[in-house]
Amino acid sequence: MPAQQRIAWLGFGALILLGAGTGCGSTRPVVVDAYEEDGPSFVLEAIPVLRGKQSGLELYLGLRPRTLVFTHIDTAYQATYEVLVRLLDEKGRVRYEQAFDDTLQVSTFTATRAYALHLWHRFVPYRPGRYRLEVTVTDRNSRHYTKHWRPVHLPNPSGRGPTLSPVWLERRTAAGRYTMHLGRHMASGSDSLRAAVTLFRLAPSHRVQVQMRLFHFPTDTGVARPPYELTPMPGSLAYQGIRYDRPDTLQVSTRRLEGLRGMVRIDFMLPPLVERGVYRVEVTVRIEGQARRIIRRRELAVHGPTFPQVETLDQMAEALIYLASPDEWAQLQAARTPAQLRARFDAFWGRLVGDRRKAARLLRRYYERIEQANLQFSSIKEGWRTDRGMIYVVLGPPYFVEERLDAQIWYYSYNERDPRYTFVFERVRPPGSGFVHYVLRRQAHYYDLWQRALRRWRTGQGL
Repeated sequence: MPAQQRIAWLGFGALILLGAGTGCGSTRPVVVDAYEEDGPSFVLEAIPVLRGKQSGLELYLGLRPRTLVFTHIDTAYQATYEVLVRLLDEKGRVRYEQAFDDTLQVSTFTATRAYALHLWHRFVPYRPGRYRLEVTVTDRNSRHYTKHWRPVHLPNPSGRGPTLSPVWLERRTAAGRYTMHLGRHMASGSDSLRAAVTLFRLAPSHRVQVQMRLFHFPTDTGVARPPYELTPMPGSLAYQGIRYDRPDTLQVSTRRLEGLRGMVRIDFMLPPLVERGVYRVEVTVRIEGQARRIIRRRELAVHGPTFPQVETLDQMAEALIYLASPDEWAQLQAARTPAQLRARFDAFWGRLVGDRRKAARLLRRYYERIEQANLQFSSIKEGWRTDRGMIYVVLGPPYFVEERLDAQIWYYSYNERDPRYTFVFERVRPPGSGFVHYVLRRQAHYYDLWQRALRRWRTGQGL
């Protein structure tokens, strides 16, 4: 396909934003359409640190504005929310609990639908130990909430020998400042990215070597195949998702430290991450005279250049693979110029539904599903490319989901024994990976259901 081009034509694609509205009224609630999300969407980052003799957590949240409910007040839109932070011990007893009330205010309705994360940060002091961190964000307007949790280990300021923080990532903003990059996902081509760690409990007698290595691993970034085809073989890249036995080392940086006391932060500038797939930053600390090494790792999945949005003509055309016939797909793939691809893209949607506005609504609904799949199902690759994303885009959200230790089961019928409407996704976590992905157990009997669903899309039924 031709090189990427921003969508800026007056065909069917230009109608995606029809019906977005502008909002009005002084106190009327404006419900930000989050499709099937039940509560606020946020990304959690928790970095155990020492501040002098006080252990604690540097807690960061990335809140997605489009999943909050805003009210229109005077000349602005405002969402209010509560962040509840709890630390539980190994027996499940609450050892620390604090609630923070906060407000997010934006000036336009468009900003209430933003994908970009709003950064929230607090320092949470508490005594050393191992805990379960629970963070719950509640939307004050809708009363809906979302909870994330993870294990944390707060360091002991009086312990012996140096200790190392987890690796975190920062990126430079348009204003030239560096800010925390939250989560395990990033759009490709991001430059001015750096990895950082902090060494604690240093003494002048310590002679320390800190080495950072950046790896890229072979990763399955392909588009999911139809549910009636063969399931990938265990051990294949399509099944495992990542091959950790064949890393490509992109960068090695080494720093040597001596004569320092207390704590020191160390930054490593990273090259632009252009190729899709999984990357790993690995930081190793060696202390002269000691056999012990300290190793910290941070994995990152790099996706398309506008992730999680689908904004370019190439991206939109590629996502049609689930709806297009083999001949239609071949026509799209054979386009050699942006103008040619644009004409074939418009012609595809125009053929499906004769009514122009109905076609625009169909197109808008399809790409809403694509972007929502990116938000909900991205792992080693963009969510719409995954097996769960494929099923979600074409069939919509399941009636209910059953979680098991080794699988996730989606039901599209209240008859749980009907295999035609039940989809089983095997949970796959390669050893040593920070990512979990799901592989659909494909069945031949899905063919009829799939073809009926495609006909509904292609004829605009239900619009």
